[in-house]
Amino acid sequence: MAAPFQIGSSIPVLRMTDESAAKAFYANYLGFEIEWEHRFEDNPDSPLYMQIRLDQAVIHLNGHATPDTPPAEVRIPVRGVEAFCNHLRSKETKFPNPSVVDPRYTGRKTDMNLIDPFENYLVFWEPDDG
Repeated sequence: MAAPFQIGSSIPVLRMTDESAAKAFYANYLGFEIEWEHRFEDNPDSPLYMQIRLDQAVIHLNGHATPDTPPAEVRIPVRGVEAFCNHLRSKETKFPNPSVVDPRYTGRKTDMNLIDPFENYLVFWEPDDG
């Protein structure tokens, strides 16, 4: 019997303390699209909250975070993680060049680990299709 409910994908909310740094990293470097931005009371000085998307990966960036807000870790599945890594390495940028590693010592490089400007940890990983 099928369950009477369906659970969808989660949306991580990551701290963001600098809008221009967030846009440089997520949009310009990683290639996320900014889907929407929100400020309370239409005040240009209020913190920005925004939703970004890269293919099926959706993330919220929260400008209401403070330096005391803990960073988060997000795992994002990628088909072709080596190609994505090479794409990022080909860009002229101030961000460190990523590499794909074998974190489980299986002889298969599956994970590309990045730290965003706000110390959030992003793991782009290639699932094992078995």
